[in-house]
Amino acid sequence: MTHFKLRYAAVLAAWLLASGCVGVPVELVPAAKVQSEAPADKPLRVAGLSQKLVFEYLLGDLAARRGKPVTAADAMTRAAELSGDERLVLHAFSLSMEADRFEQALAMSELMEQLIPSDPRARTMRLQALIALERADETFEVVVAFLKAMPEETASTLQHLAEVLSRQDDPSRWLPLLARATSRYADLPEAHFAYAWLAYRAGDTETADRALAQAMVLKPGWEKAALLELSRLREQGQRERVHEYAKDYLAEYPDRGHFRLTWARLLTEWDEIHLALTHFEKLIEIDPDHNDALFAAGILNLDLDEHQRAREQLMHFLELAPEEDRARLYLARIASELENYDEALDWLEQIQSLQFHFDAQVRIGFVLADAGRFEQALEHLADIVPKTQEQQVRVYLAREQVLRDSDQPQAALKLLDAALLEIPDDPDLLYSRGLVTAMLHMVDRHERDMRQLIALEPDNAHAYNALGYTLADQTDRYDEALELIRKALELLPDDPFILDSMGWLQYRMGNLVAALEYLQQAIDQSPDAEIAAHLGEVLWMTGAKDEARTTWRDGKNTDPGNPVLIDTLRKFGQ
Repeated sequence: MTHFKLRYAAVLAAWLLASGCVGVPVELVPAAKVQSEAPADKPLRVAGLSQKLVFEYLLGDLAARRGKPVTAADAMTRAAELSGDERLVLHAFSLSMEADRFEQALAMSELMEQLIPSDPRARTMRLQALIALERADETFEVVVAFLKAMPEETASTLQHLAEVLSRQDDPSRWLPLLARATSRYADLPEAHFAYAWLAYRAGDTETADRALAQAMVLKPGWEKAALLELSRLREQGQRERVHEYAKDYLAEYPDRGHFRLTWARLLTEWDEIHLALTHFEKLIEIDPDHNDALFAAGILNLDLDEHQRAREQLMHFLELAPEEDRARLYLARIASELENYDEALDWLEQIQSLQFHFDAQVRIGFVLADAGRFEQALEHLADIVPKTQEQQVRVYLAREQVLRDSDQPQAALKLLDAALLEIPDDPDLLYSRGLVTAMLHMVDRHERDMRQLIALEPDNAHAYNALGYTLADQTDRYDEALELIRKALELLPDDPFILDSMGWLQYRMGNLVAALEYLQQAIDQSPDAEIAAHLGEVLWMTGAKDEARTTWRDGKNTDPGNPVLIDTLRKFGQ
């Protein structure tokens, strides 16, 4: 490829990748960017710098600074015509496009071509103006000229063109143009793909499906086309068809790594963790150094409590990307969950990046608390210097949690009182203080905080649930509790802890069958120790004592120190 064509392609790419039609920068283009017709040391062609030229230039510049785009565009256009200098022409073109003076911008593209016939920017400018003017036929002619000048770039040019046209107000307006281009390059799969892309964005699904199918006929197994089909099915909400399509495609083309990675990420988004993990680990099998797959698999294995496998994958990831402190955060979590607290602290202390340093410092406090070193944890958290109010809230919440975990609820309440004096009405601080006052059976204070939080955040399901549960557990105000918990369920229908609250309320109201139904739904979603305590109690009261003991045992295995479970076991002599 010649030097000229390399520059030509670069200019075209710059236009096509622009966020909208306007692709030429507002600043005057340095003379060094111009070819031999305009050497770097060439001054503005403004013989004598006439007063009219100076006036028009200064007027345009001042109007642009003062936010008067039409005046700026008109004045700079007159200056460009007077000077005959390509830099002012570019400037006038950009201002005209910004001011929606598209005919004027088109005139500037023609002037640029007159000044420097071989400069590819003239054709780029012309395309932008023609698209803005919605002159499809003329736009097609310019596109064809582009493609004749650089035929080896036809595929990428058509795709970029489709992307630019899809961002116009009415993408369907441009479908005939892509149809003509596709007819001209009927043997090129990329042409059909570009047509399909624009048709999908224009809402013409039938046309898009045909074009994409033809692209796949011309290029069987084409990963890019398969990804577009996957995206289309997903956008249409056809989850079963997405599964079927992905399964069939990967069965025929198991080596398509980008498709498999995209599919695995989508499965993770859908919370289909086990299937997602299968695909991430298949990628690792194909490429043991696949960074994205190693990190994702490590996180998913950690969520599934597969600590050793997660550790191996994250360690490998860190070997390949030693700068990735996020892996150290997760490795610290693994070590902490395995009660290797010194190792967890070592990982956290290695974190130096600004992005994760604060998180690491807070996490050190929790690890020290998990190790039973509560005073050291509190001292460490108190020494953290937050840089924002959000970080200040997080430090308060961390200190409060350590105080609660160390059986110091009164101290936790005192801390939160001080925090809310400093940061009034913070939702997270209000919610946390509500939890502490509930623990201390201070129903009035709890209700005041929760009502205030609901006033601040009317859609906060957890606030409704917390107040509803407290009223159900500590008072006989069951009707109010029922109204609150119902509201919480409307906002979060499948939340296991809200289902638990409704089950516990039903039990308190004497509705054992309904209580069992809600509590079973809750524990099926989350094997939480407190839910197990409630479910076990209801089972016991229905006479299913062996099931109750099994449920309690499972809860104890999950969280042996849970205070609600401990009280329940003591209550029933277990």
